[in-house]
Amino acid sequence: MKKSHIAIVAGLAAAVSGIASADVLNISITADNHYALYSSTGGMYMYHGGNELGSGGNPGSYNWSLPESYVVQGGDRLFIAAWSDDSVAQGVLAQIFNQNEQSLHSGNAAWRVYRTDVNRGDGDAHPGIEEMAAHVLTADTQNLWETPFVGEENGIGPWGTVPDIVANARWMWGNVAGDPDPLRDGSGAGEMLIFSMNIPTPGTLSLAGLGGLCLARRRRN
Repeated sequence: MKKSHIAIVAGLAAAVSGIASADVLNISITADNHYALYSSTGGMYMYHGGNELGSGGNPGSYNWSLPESYVVQGGDRLFIAAWSDDSVAQGVLAQIFNQNEQSLHSGNAAWRVYRTDVNRGDGDAHPGIEEMAAHVLTADTQNLWETPFVGEENGIGPWGTVPDIVANARWMWGNVAGDPDPLRDGSGAGEMLIFSMNIPTPGTLSLAGLGGLCLARRRRN
């Protein structure tokens, strides 16, 4: 009988642990010029979508004018593949909240970036899952992740304020040697870029209450 109760507690602990380790991210994101969004769980990758492949927006004037919104269920890592048209300006801007309303916006110190040296431009397809997995594996195994360049908050030129993204989200991009502001002036250095962030585990649910319930049941028996 004692073993069965231990098994119940262990089973509840495992179930709650599974729930606690799964987060829900609410994301609004745009990029000048192009991005695609992915997540991974235990090395398994999922593609969530991206913005327009051409320079025009739908319905915005440009592909960066209006963000796209996503709900990402679970996962342990989040990835943004991004590339520009090599002219005027470039950057990624994202609003991200987890289920505890913790902000994980672009510019958060948790973000890292990897310069793939793969040249993408207007009209190029979003990377497939296999391609993303190969890039991430290279960056992980060769320790190639870097701290991204973080610029000003939503509202700066040349973009102005992007709607549906909070004011304190910051534009980010990859650092470029000799360029103090890689957000402005056209640059195709090392693009496509991959941004990576470990998804924090949300606050764990209390096991003490569940254990207490099991103990109370045992006392009643």
